[in-house]
Amino acid sequence: MKVVCAFMAAGLIIVPTVQVAAAEQAVLGQGNVSCRTWSSDRNSSEASARVAWILGFITAFHQYGPRPERDVSSGSSTQQITELVDHHCTQHPTDDVYRAVLAVIDEYKRIRN
Repeated sequence: MKVVCAFMAAGLIIVPTVQVAAAEQAVLGQGNVSCRTWSSDRNSSEASARVAWILGFITAFHQYGPRPERDVSSGSSTQQITELVDHHCTQHPTDDVYRAVLAVIDEYKRIRN
């Protein structure tokens, strides 16, 4: 009986954790930087690494997204893409760079359709 109760208690602890983990995305590197940090550090030595992360994420979206795209940005320059991230981050400072780039991709998809 004690063993059954122990397993039930463990199950109650694990189930909510699994639900939370399923709702979150695994984001590595510069995508975890807050929009507030992105905006305040645009001229720092870290800025180029963050821009590279953004371009890499969009490139990966082209390759591995739900529907492989040729170029969701329709040939936009790096400056044009980062200006859209700037705009999103100004409007949503509590978001992270990952969410900002998702919003940029969604905007490009909306424009294309």
